[in-house]
Amino acid sequence: MRHRACVFAVAAVCAAVAHDPAAAQSYPSKPVHIVVGFGPGGPTDTIARLYGAHLGGILSQPVIVENKPGAGSNLGADQVAKSAPDGHTLFVGGMGPLAINDALYASLAFSPERDFTPVAILARTPLVMAVNKELPAASVKDFVAYAKAQKGKINHSSPGVGSSPQLAEEMFRTVAGFDSTHVPYRSGPLMLEAVMKGEVQWTIDVPLTTMPQHKSGTVRALAMTSPQRWAAYPDIPAMAEVGFPDVTIFAWFALAAPAGTPAAVVARLNAEAVKALTTEAAKQRLANIGFEPVPMSPAETAAYIAAERKRWTAVARAHNIKVE
Repeated sequence: MRHRACVFAVAAVCAAVAHDPAAAQSYPSKPVHIVVGFGPGGPTDTIARLYGAHLGGILSQPVIVENKPGAGSNLGADQVAKSAPDGHTLFVGGMGPLAINDALYASLAFSPERDFTPVAILARTPLVMAVNKELPAASVKDFVAYAKAQKGKINHSSPGVGSSPQLAEEMFRTVAGFDSTHVPYRSGPLMLEAVMKGEVQWTIDVPLTTMPQHKSGTVRALAMTSPQRWAAYPDIPAMAEVGFPDVTIFAWFALAAPAGTPAAVVARLNAEAVKALTTEAAKQRLANIGFEPVPMSPAETAAYIAAERKRWTAVARAHNIKVE
């Protein structure tokens, strides 16, 4: 897949340059800004900086990563959506701002579908289902039986209404057939702390936050939301392996430009993303936080995001999830 994507990216660059030589030759004409909708240090920021460091090494202009947290990454996304479509202002974000926030927010200042040009999927990771260590559940099967016996008396946590963990949790409990009350917290660490303390009984989150607590014994990881065991955590079964193949979920981060960005610029940015994130050093750094690179062409990226938008919008509407 990686070889095919690299070949496709090079071909796309050549084709785009042929159709828009002026854009390709003049780009970049000033510093390139990559906006991240979260604070420094998290997975989105780490992945953006990996790409930004590579891009800065091959462009004739500085590449600056800017953190603009707030409103579930919407502030940063809105800034980029309203920027000039010339490739000098880019956005790195996930499912919320690039796929479904217009289905969650009554008055969103931008459209994830109309206001962005997808450039590349940079990296992805499955999520981890984790439970309070005191629960009588050593497996997903045990937990589902326990949850059904509680008849709605259990709770699950997320870092906020409409967040990808909440959507994943609602999907899982619906497929598994048990009731559970959603309790939102202000951040991933707080939602996991709630599981540790027994304020809630279970959660679903990225490996970066969950697996250290599993290894220390403060929570119990029961499954990864992947179609097979994840190489970084081979001792944790996949949801497909334990009877829930439909609960295949990845948290992903994509690079996007404002709608109308020239195809030649998009193709070049995509080709550099493939180069940046498929080196052995980059793959190892991503693996350290539980991610893998996902080389795709711009067209494949757009199709992937469109499929995710359709899937998660349906989940949000089925559970009447809205962000006030």
